[in-house]
Amino acid sequence: MLEEMKNLMPGFTDKFFTTNDGVKLHYLEGGTGEPLILTSGWPTTPCYFAYNLPELGRHYHIYALENRGTGESEKPDHGYRVSRTAMDVYNMMQAAGIEKAIFMGHSMGCATIYEFIDLFGQDKIDRLILVDQPAWLWSNPEDSDEEVAVYGGHRGNPFELMNGFRISAEEGNRRMYGEGFFPTAEASMSNNTATGRNAEKMDNELRVQFPYYFPTLSKLQFDLFVTDMRDIIPHISVPTLFIAGGDSFAITHECIDWYRRTIPNCKMVVFSREEYGNHSMMANNPEKFNYEVLQFLTETSK
Repeated sequence: MLEEMKNLMPGFTDKFFTTNDGVKLHYLEGGTGEPLILTSGWPTTPCYFAYNLPELGRHYHIYALENRGTGESEKPDHGYRVSRTAMDVYNMMQAAGIEKAIFMGHSMGCATIYEFIDLFGQDKIDRLILVDQPAWLWSNPEDSDEEVAVYGGHRGNPFELMNGFRISAEEGNRRMYGEGFFPTAEASMSNNTATGRNAEKMDNELRVQFPYYFPTLSKLQFDLFVTDMRDIIPHISVPTLFIAGGDSFAITHECIDWYRRTIPNCKMVVFSREEYGNHSMMANNPEKFNYEVLQFLTETSK
């Protein structure tokens, strides 16, 4: 992780552990209080929460995992499945001696949590914070556009997307944002009120770190796209906060409403465009994001 990012997170230290399949993974640890586990998106690192960790760490003991294949974690040639990222979280909990924790996931980090629930249940999850991610990114060709919008799926071919990232990050991004996978991405990302601010620094971190990792990470993205996790969502029973971007390319308004109806004990917060409500709202509007997270955790504390 770049020093510029680490300087934004004073008090957080680098920790490492080895998974049960022999991979050395990196996480940031800091803060005090009840444990809070943070799972990152694809292909981001905990740097996307650089503007949140110091404030959240004043109230909670944070463990921010860096996925295999990214940052300071090892880059093996195996294990690029969302179910494996869930097992990596479980292995981190074992290594750090964590019995139960609050979980917070962003983007693919939500899928990691869904798979964690599928594998291990919810006994180790105290409360849950989900940030801006559908439960299935692909779609059934027989589903109507209205049905696809409800679960936030896409019509593009994930094989073409994976093959694009095997060529280069630039080619993968061209296919992802220019060929129908995220048709609203260009408008959302180019809108000054919806992008701007701190996310540009996060993106710079990715540009510096990841030019050689995409061929391997493309396998993980492919698995993320094709794995349908919708059946897990109705069984979430712990208090849940879902934070969505009202101007995000990653989720539809219909999908936001579906989550609101489907998770039994769910509080929904939607950032508007004026509130920097895109996929990186935690970086672009950390004041509101931190407030909403801490408010929810205070309301649901035992």
